[in-house]
Amino acid sequence: MVFLGRLEVTSLALAALAAGTVLGVWLFRFGARHAWMTLVCLVGALVVCVILLANVEAFGSAGVAWMGALVGGSNIGVAWRTAAQRRKAPVKKAAWQVDGRGFGAVAEARLAAGTALRALDGKSRCRLAVARGPARLEVAGGPETGFVCHRSRDAADERSWAVLTRQEQLRDETVEVPMGKIVGHIPVKLVHDFDSASAALGDFLRNPGAAELGPEWVTGVEAEGTRLAVK
Repeated sequence: MVFLGRLEVTSLALAALAAGTVLGVWLFRFGARHAWMTLVCLVGALVVCVILLANVEAFGSAGVAWMGALVGGSNIGVAWRTAAQRRKAPVKKAAWQVDGRGFGAVAEARLAAGTALRALDGKSRCRLAVARGPARLEVAGGPETGFVCHRSRDAADERSWAVLTRQEQLRDETVEVPMGKIVGHIPVKLVHDFDSASAALGDFLRNPGAAELGPEWVTGVEAEGTRLAVK
C-alpha cells in the first residue's frame, strides 16, 4: 500500500477515481437524454460522495478520489463539448424564404410560392410571403374577392413598401377582402385577379431587390395603410 500524506491509495480509491472521471465526462459532454435523468445522476453522485466521505474508516480515500475525479471529469466534459461546438460549421441560411420555409434555388422557391398562391382562400390560408434577403413580397386575399399585393426591397423600412395598383380608371369604391379572422376594406384599384397576382410574384422572383418599380407600384400612405399585418 502507498500513502499520499494521510490518504491511502487502494484499489477501491482507484476504482472511484476512474468511475468519477467517466461519469463527469459523460454528464457534461454528452448528457442524459432527458434533463431529469441528468439531475438524478448528479444528485446520486453527490450522495455517493457523502457516503464515502462519511465512512472514511471503511472506504479510505475513495471518497476524496470520487469527488476529485467527478470535478475533473466535469471540466473535461465541458471543454470537450465547447471544442466540438466550435468545430461545427455555421448553418447557411437559405437564399429564399416562402412562408417561413427555406429554399436554396429560385426554381424551388417559384414552385413553392406558386403552389401557395393557388392555395390562398382568404380564410385559413390568407397570405403568401416570399423573401430574398431584406426584399419581401406579400400577397393576401383569395380568388373570390381578389388579391392585394405588396412588395419592398427592404422589409424593415416601412416607407419602402409599395402596393400594386390597377392602371385603368375605376370608381372610388372599396371591397371587402377577407384575411383570416379579419376583413380589410380595400380600394377597388388595389384588388387584383389571380393572373395579376401571379405576374407580380413572377416579377419579384426575377428581381427581388429592384431599385425602381413600374408605375403600377405605388408607395406612401396608400401602401402602408393597406398592408396586411397577418401572422
